[in-house]
This record gives sequence, C-alpha cells and structure tokens, in this order.
Amino acid sequence: MTNDTNKGPILRTKLHRPPAPRDYVHRPRLLEYLDQQRKQPLTLVSAPAGYGKSTLMSCWLGSCDSPSAWLSLDENDNDLRQFLSYFIAAVETIFPDAVSKTMTLVDAPTLPTLSTMVGSLCNELDAIEQDFILALDDIHCIQEKSVHHFLSDLLRHPPRPMHLVLIGRRDPMLNIATLRARSHLAEIRLQDLRFTAG
Repeated sequence: MTNDTNKGPILRTKLHRPPAPRDYVHRPRLLEYLDQQRKQPLTLVSAPAGYGKSTLMSCWLGSCDSPSAWLSLDENDNDLRQFLSYFIAAVETIFPDAVSKTMTLVDAPTLPTLSTMVGSLCNELDAIEQDFILALDDIHCIQEKSVHHFLSDLLRHPPRPMHLVLIGRRDPMLNIATLRARSHLAEIRLQDLRFTAG
C-alpha cells in the first residue's frame, strides 16, 4: 500500500488515560449502561466539545474489572501505518507481544494490503484469553479513509475479547446503521451526557 517507513517514535503520553478532575460529578446511570454494554463490539461516544466524553470514559475504565488501554489520537495519525503502530502500542500496554506478528507487518518496507492487516490483527486479538477494552479518543481527528476502512473491516468480524470505544465530537466514517442492525453498537450521545435539572 505504501513504501513510506518513516514514522517517529511512539509518544507514550498518548497512551495515558486522562485523570478525572477533582470536581468531577459521577454519572452512575451512564456507568451502569456502559457496564451492561461491554459485550458489544463497539461503544460510540459522540457529542460536541465540553460534554465530558473523555472524562466519563476515563472514569468508567478506572472502575472496570477488565484491563483497558487508551489512545489519544491527533491529526498526525491520519496515516494508516502510524495509526496501526499506535493501535498496537495501546494493546501492548496491557498485553505485551500479543500482536507481534501484525507489528512485523506494520514495520515492513511495504505495508501489506488492508485485508491482510485486518486478518492478522483480528486473529491475534481473538487469541487473547482475557476480555479487554480499547478506547480511541478524539476519533474526529481522523479523516483518512484508509483508517476508517480498517476500523470498518475490523468490526465486520470483531475479535471476541475486545470491546472498542470510539470517542469524538462527531461520528466516525463507519456504517452506523449496519452496526445498529447487527446489535454491535452501544451509543452515548449529547442527550445522554446532558445533566438533568434538579
């Protein structure tokens, strides 16, 4: 797909889950909903800036009994090779070397086809023997179609142990209707994040 192997070192601070502020108001109803939906392949948290999306999800992950990983995305991740490198690095914060074969493909001089990458990653993730959660924050920063195609293909036959969380200011370029129809999707949106009066 590309011969560009120039990618910088992994910035480890992008893999740190943000701490909750001291004055954070806990949202037990939403936390309970998230717990109930953990067997779904995907949770989408979509709302404009300022609605506490990242804070809510960070607090939820902090309360979960399943291991979790976090990745804060930015505009520089609009490159499939870099995106995959960070995706794998996030997984390896909880399961070191679990996706080593796929990492070898990512580091190859020529990136293999998307179907090869997805197949390798799906198989390695599916072999993990413990359920886990992977949260990708600021997914709205990603405009590169190949990255969204990768996520779509990954969710077509999702690895059983992984619960993927996508957090952003607008919906990613995924077929949301199809995911809903397959009962593969849990959603938290602006109306859910609004505080009720009284």
